Amino acid sequence: MYHRGPRKVDAAWLFQTVALFAALNSASATDYYVDPSDARAYATVQEAVDAVGGQSEFNRANIFIAPGMYREAVSVAKPYVSFIGTGDSPAATKITFPGVLGSGPSSWGAALEIQSAATAFMARDITFENSVPDKNLTSALATRSAADRTIFDNVRFLGYQDTLMVDEISRQYFRDSFITGDSDFIFGNATAVFDSCTIESTDYGWITAANTRRITSNGLVFLDCTLVPGTDRNLPGDDRTTAFPGTVFLGRPWMWTEPETNSSVIFIRTRMGPHIILAGWDPWDLPGFNPNIDRDPRTRFSEFSSMDLSGVPLVDRNGDGTPDGRVRWADPMTEEQAANYTLEHIFGPVDFWDATTQPETSGTGYESQGELWNPLAQLALLPTEPGERSQALNISTRLEVQTGDNVLIAGFILTGTESTKVLLRALGPSLEEADIDDPLEDPVLDLRAADGSRIAYNNNWKYSQEAEIIATGIPPGDDHEAAILATLPPGVYTAIVRGRHSTSGVALVEVYGLSGTSAGELANISTRGFIDRGDHVMIAGFILAGGSGDSRVLIRAIGPALSAAGIAEALADPTLELHDGNGVPIAFNDNWKDAQQTEIEATNIPPADDRESAIVALLPPGPYTAILASRDGGTGIGMIEVYNLGF
Repeated sequence: MYHRGPRKVDAAWLFQTVALFAALNSASATDYYVDPSDARAYATVQEAVDAVGGQSEFNRANIFIAPGMYREAVSVAKPYVSFIGTGDSPAATKITFPGVLGSGPSSWGAALEIQSAATAFMARDITFENSVPDKNLTSALATRSAADRTIFDNVRFLGYQDTLMVDEISRQYFRDSFITGDSDFIFGNATAVFDSCTIESTDYGWITAANTRRITSNGLVFLDCTLVPGTDRNLPGDDRTTAFPGTVFLGRPWMWTEPETNSSVIFIRTRMGPHIILAGWDPWDLPGFNPNIDRDPRTRFSEFSSMDLSGVPLVDRNGDGTPDGRVRWADPMTEEQAANYTLEHIFGPVDFWDATTQPETSGTGYESQGELWNPLAQLALLPTEPGERSQALNISTRLEVQTGDNVLIAGFILTGTESTKVLLRALGPSLEEADIDDPLEDPVLDLRAADGSRIAYNNNWKYSQEAEIIATGIPPGDDHEAAILATLPPGVYTAIVRGRHSTSGVALVEVYGLSGTSAGELANISTRGFIDRGDHVMIAGFILAGGSGDSRVLIRAIGPALSAAGIAEALADPTLELHDGNGVPIAFNDNWKDAQQTEIEATNIPPADDRESAIVALLPPGPYTAILASRDGGTGIGMIEVYNLGF
């Protein structure tokens, strides 16, 4: 392979668009092991953290922790570190420490301290516990998390007072996790989403204590969670309390007297046990609750579609989203506003949030918390086991869609032994935000099987499967765009994007693997379309999730061979470029036999025509773009293909 001058590629936009939506079994090239019984491994978690070095966003430092009890306080101040428990449940691997204010490596005494420098920290299948007995005397944090883009997946946080602190106006995501405590046990000023989590109260008290800044568009957001009553864990040392009916508030506004504070807590589709007090929210009127105090405009406390533990909706006679009996200053939420609370919006552009999209604004202009973040994309880099290879978890192609036969046709292959859940999106209008001048105004999407039979069709995505598509966290950004959610067996499939009423413009077709299992995998994409002059080339994006080593990838740019398949106007002489996630060119090829002929032939799928292009590359985890253009400015129908060959 050889290099040439880079073509201008909007790689940042492509990476934001080409997100990952599967937490597959894949590990990083940099793995560390903690097991006190194994002399080859580290004896403590902190020792492994201290040894970490050389990691990057797509080549993470994954620390695999053997089952057992680790009695230590752990502090992480390095980016791109993962903790993965290797037991059969989160309870099998526990980090525990009896910390109080001023003890341990954290001034808060947390068993786990994620410092602000630990960007994109992730943890899975593990427990963090503060083992100070329940005496209602002092803060005793299980975890203080202050790093941006932090993720906890299937993690348990055990404590009593102030169990979990989400801090430093960061962004954090908690999925399928368990949090227990009594007094203000989820607190802080971060934007934190709790997705399908179980929240347990062990005594009377308050679940949340947010001190969200007025410049932050959202604070604590609970989606599809369950609030349950519980009891103390360690009866010999604890005070034997339990959460009786009507004794627990959803929250109270921490630091509400500070002028920069606008405490924000949202509960959507939450199941609530009988321990939740009818009033819902406490104004923080020490020493006791006073229902006549109004904390507006200092708070945004709101809920929608709240239920009891059996799924029966709580009584809401006026239909404003707020159950009857709540304090009068709880903020009503409409169904339309509730639908806005997706990961794409919560962690997206701040200018989305205003008086029409959320229950109540802070009255202050919101400030961005950083580049757009997709936590599910980041989760795809978090392994469950060491030693698995990288996988292509998302594939997409951008091209100008014309009329007749010159539409955008994307073929993809699903391999493995089980069916794979996939989401297909055809985007057009929302590409304007990426400064695309001529986006396809109204794309339609057609999914077909290998024999050409139609599996599904969609024009505007809200016409069908709206709830299911919203639940993926990545619905299209415009109602005129199309999407299809399907569970498909292994095989060959085709997605066709056209413009409604024979319109034309630039469109993006995407295929996401959602199953989260290596038993079903996106193995290949081949996209066909018309290659025009200038910027109207074909751009294919793919991302390799972090594997234990590099993965071999074959990319082909096909043109002349399409004539043999009856395709008129086939591109006569395609060229192929490969770029990394920063837009830096990695390789270029014109005629595939000019370089790498032996390696390409060894794949058993070399191009059929000498004028076609191909690149074989050994790539580390990360995002990539492949660009198909024409030599000497020619036009015609071309096809770009990406194959993941494994190691």
